[in-house]
Amino acid sequence: MNNFKLLVSTFFVLLVSSNAFSQKATITGTVSDGNYPLPGASVMISNTNKGVNTDFDGKFVLTNVDSGKLNILISYIGFKKKEISVKTVENKNVNIGLIVLEASSEELNEIVISGSTRRNSEARALNIQKKAMSILNVIAADGIGKLPDRNAAETVQRIQGLSIERDQGEGRFVSVRGLPPFWASTTINGNRIPTAEEETTSRATAFDFFPSELISYVQAAKAYTPDMEADGIGGGVNFITQTAPAKQILSVNVGGGYNVKSEKPIYNASLTIGNKSKNGKFGYILNGSYWNRGWGTDNFEARRKGDEGVYRMELRDYNGERVTKGINGAMEYNFTPATKMYFRGMYGTLLDTEKHYKHRVRFDKFNANTSTARVELQNIHNELITEMFGSEIGGKHNFNNGKLDWSIASYSNEFKYGGIPTAEDKSYFVVKYKQDGVGIKPDYLDNRPKANGGAGDDRAYWKVDGGKLDYNDTDALFGFYSDPSFKMDATKMKFADLELYKISIRERDNIVASLNYELNVNDNFKLKVGTKYRDKDRRATFEDLFYGWSGAGTTPFLSDESKFITEQPGRANYLKELGANIQNTFGPVLSTDGMTNFWNKNRANLTVLPDDSAAKQFNTGLGRNFNVDETHLSFYGMGTLKASEQWTVLGGLRATKTNTKVGGYVNDNRTLIKSMKTNNYWAILPMLHIKYSPLEDMNIRFAATRSFSRPNFGDISPSGTYFSLENEFKGGNPNLKPTYSWNLDLLGEYYFENVGVLNAGIFYKSITDPIINNTYQGTYNGITGVEFNTPVNGNKAWIGGIELGLNKRFDFLPGFWKYFGTQINATFMDSETSKPSGRKVALAYQANALFNAQLFYEKDGFNTRLAFNHKGKYAIAYGERDIDDVYYGKYSTLDFSASYQIGKKWTIFTDVNNILNNPLIYHYGKTEDRPKQVEFYGIKGNIGIKYSL
Repeated sequence: MNNFKLLVSTFFVLLVSSNAFSQKATITGTVSDGNYPLPGASVMISNTNKGVNTDFDGKFVLTNVDSGKLNILISYIGFKKKEISVKTVENKNVNIGLIVLEASSEELNEIVISGSTRRNSEARALNIQKKAMSILNVIAADGIGKLPDRNAAETVQRIQGLSIERDQGEGRFVSVRGLPPFWASTTINGNRIPTAEEETTSRATAFDFFPSELISYVQAAKAYTPDMEADGIGGGVNFITQTAPAKQILSVNVGGGYNVKSEKPIYNASLTIGNKSKNGKFGYILNGSYWNRGWGTDNFEARRKGDEGVYRMELRDYNGERVTKGINGAMEYNFTPATKMYFRGMYGTLLDTEKHYKHRVRFDKFNANTSTARVELQNIHNELITEMFGSEIGGKHNFNNGKLDWSIASYSNEFKYGGIPTAEDKSYFVVKYKQDGVGIKPDYLDNRPKANGGAGDDRAYWKVDGGKLDYNDTDALFGFYSDPSFKMDATKMKFADLELYKISIRERDNIVASLNYELNVNDNFKLKVGTKYRDKDRRATFEDLFYGWSGAGTTPFLSDESKFITEQPGRANYLKELGANIQNTFGPVLSTDGMTNFWNKNRANLTVLPDDSAAKQFNTGLGRNFNVDETHLSFYGMGTLKASEQWTVLGGLRATKTNTKVGGYVNDNRTLIKSMKTNNYWAILPMLHIKYSPLEDMNIRFAATRSFSRPNFGDISPSGTYFSLENEFKGGNPNLKPTYSWNLDLLGEYYFENVGVLNAGIFYKSITDPIINNTYQGTYNGITGVEFNTPVNGNKAWIGGIELGLNKRFDFLPGFWKYFGTQINATFMDSETSKPSGRKVALAYQANALFNAQLFYEKDGFNTRLAFNHKGKYAIAYGERDIDDVYYGKYSTLDFSASYQIGKKWTIFTDVNNILNNPLIYHYGKTEDRPKQVEFYGIKGNIGIKYSL
C-alpha cells in the first residue's frame, strides 16, 4: 500500500508541474481514409523537425506551436501525401477536424472500398510498425478478420517469430522466438492478464477464452522500450481492444458451420455498435461475441519405459461442446481536444463440456499362460469454465510542451469445474472399469529379464524393438487386437475405481495503476518518465480423490447399469485417418447420465483410497495447494533524440521491484505444517534503440536491451512432501531467482509505397539463471543426505536466429494478376543450455524453424486468402539420453477464407480450417517413430453473412 501511495503522490506532482508550463498554440485533428481512422500517420509542420504520429484512434495533438501561418504535411503508407495550411494564435487551440487521405493508386482504391468495413489493414498495421521505436509487428482487426482465426492466441500464429500451443485443435499458449510461453508477456491494453488454467502453474496466459472479434490491434514486441513492462524474455504480445469510433457504426456477423470430426454444427455471431455525440465530446463502443462449436479429437497415447517398449496403450475419443463468449465496452469523454478520460470494461469466458472415453490396453498385465491382457475403460465427463473480468479507467492530457496519461485497472481470472457430478462434488469426473482375459497376439509381447537385455521387471512390453511405432502403419499400431478374443464386453467389465479430480484457481490483479509523463524539451529531444504498480493475489487448491468399492456383495459390472449403457459417441469414425478398425473392438460405455447416477446411487458403497489419492489430508498433492500475494512496482526514464533526419536514438532504464509472499504446506513425517516464504528483488533493465532511416521508406534498427522473467508460481511454492522412508523431498523452491537476458537485435526493413514491407534481421539472447528441475543432495530440517527433487536456477543459455519477411502486392504484374499478393515470413533459430549433469541441449520450446505463407487476392468487394503455417518440432522436456527427450512434433496447417461484399452494407463470407488435418504429435527422441501422443482434430468449415452500417 505504501508503494501505491507513492505512485499517487507522484501523479499529483507531475499534474501540478505540467499545468505550470507556459501555454502556446495547440493543433489537434483526426486522420482518416474517409471511413476509419489511420493510426501511425506522420503529421509534420513543414520545413521543421516538429511533428507527431497519430494514435490508435487516428488522433494527433501538436503542442507548443508558435503563432502564425504554417503548413502541416500528413503522410501514410499507401496514401497520397496531403498538405494543409493552418493559422495559429498564442494560447489558442486549433482543431482541424477530420483529414481524409486518398489512396495512392487505382489498385488500392479498389481494395479500400468507400463505405466498406473492409479497409486496408496492412496499411494501418505497417504504419504503426514503421513509426515505432521498438522492434515490433502489428496486425489490425480487419487483418485478423480476413483469416479464420477465432481466438486471441490464434491471431498471433501468423506473426513472424511467433507460434502457439494447441488444446483440442484450438490455439491456447503463445510462444515468442522459440522460448517458453511463460517467458513471454501477454497483455491486454498493456496490462498483464492474470492466469488461470487447469493443468499449469506457470505465468503463461491461456488465451483461448478471449474472442478475436473484440480485438482492434495485436502488437508483438520483439525488443522492449523502457515504458513497456519488460517481464518477458522472449518479448511481449499486446492485444488492444476496440475503442470509441469516430462516427456511428453498426456491425452484425452471423455464421454457421460444421466440424467433420465431431459431426456437430458450429454457430457464431458478433455485434458491434458505437457512436460519437454531435459535438464530438462523447463516444462509446459495445461489442459482443458468441461462438458455439461441437468438437472432436481422436487420440492415442503410448506409455513407455525408456526404449524397452510400450507397456500401455491409451485410445482416447473426445467429444464436446465449447462456448466462447466475450463482451467489450468502452467510452470516452473529450473535455477539450487535448484532454480526455476513458473507461474500458471486458468479459471473456470459455465453457467446455467434455465427454471422453478412454480405453487402456495393459500389456503389463499380460498373462503368458493364457496370452491375455487387461483392458480398462474410463468414462469421463466434465465441464471446464474459465472466466475473466477486467475494467480500466484512465485519462490523457496534452500540454503545450508535453503530455500525461494515467490509468487504474483491475482484472480477475478464474478456472473452475462445473457442477459434474453434482454441485457439491464438481470435478473432472471419471468412472472406471477393467476387464481381464482379453486376447493378445503373444508375438507382439516380451518381458525379458534384465540378464537378457530386458527391463528387469515383471512388465510385458509390446514391440520391444525400442518401442518404435509407425503411426501410418495400422498393423504396427494395432496389430495386437487381431486376436478374435480381443473384445470389450460389458458383462466382464468390472468396476475398478471412481475419481474426482478437483482444481480451483483464481488470480486477481486487484489494482494496476500506471502514470506516464512525456516532456518535449525541444523539437528534437523528448524525455519520458513513468511508474506502474500492481497488487496481485493467486489462490490455488487441488485434490485428486480415488474411491474404491467397499459395499456389501460383489463388485458391480458395467452390465449392471443396463439402463445407462450406450454406444460410444464417435466410435464408428475413431482414427479413420489411419484406416484402423480398432473401434470395432470397443464395447458399450456408460452414458453421462449413467455416470452421475452411479455416483449418487453408490456413495455409501464407496471409500476413498488414501494410497492412490493426492490431497492435503493425506499429506500428498501439496505441490499444487498454495497461495501467492505479490506486488510489482516499476519506475522508468527514457530519452528520445532525433539527431538528424536519418538518425533517432532512444535510451533509458526501467527498474522493477517484486515482493512475493507464498504460502503452502510441507509434509514432515506425516505431519502437515503451514509454510510461508517471501522473496524480494529489483530488476534493473537498461535499454538502447537506434533507428537509422537512409531513405524515407527504409529503417535499419538496432536494439540492446535487458529483460527478465519471474519464476513460475508452482516453482516458488514452498509446498512439498518429505518421504522419510526414501529420505526424499519433492516440492517447490521459494528461493529461486528470476531469469535474466541480454538481448541484441539488428533489423532492416523497406516499406513499399503500395502497402507492403521487406524485412530481414538477426537476434541473439544471452540468458542467465534459467530455471530447471533438478535432483540433488541437501539438508532438510537438520537431516543430511536428503535427495531433493525441486526446481533450481541452472546454467547460462543462449538463443539466436534469423528472421525474414515479405509482404507484397503483385502490382507490378499486368491485368488480373496485379490484384494478387503474398505474405511470407520465416524464422530460423538455434540455442544451447546444459542440464545439471553437463549434458548440452537446446532450450525447451525452441523450434529450429517457423514459417508462414499467405496467398491473397483482393479486388473490389472480393477477398480470398489461403494461409499456410508451419512450426518445427521442439523439446518440451529433457532426460539424460536423446531417446528420453519429449518433443512437441512439427505441425503444419492450411486454412482458407473468402468474402464478397454486396453493395455497401452486406458481406458474405466463408472459411475452412485445418484442411490438411495433420496430426499433432508428441514423441520421444528426435524422430516421430517413437510417438508418445498423436491427435487428429478434423476439418472445420464456416459460412456466414455480415451487415455493416
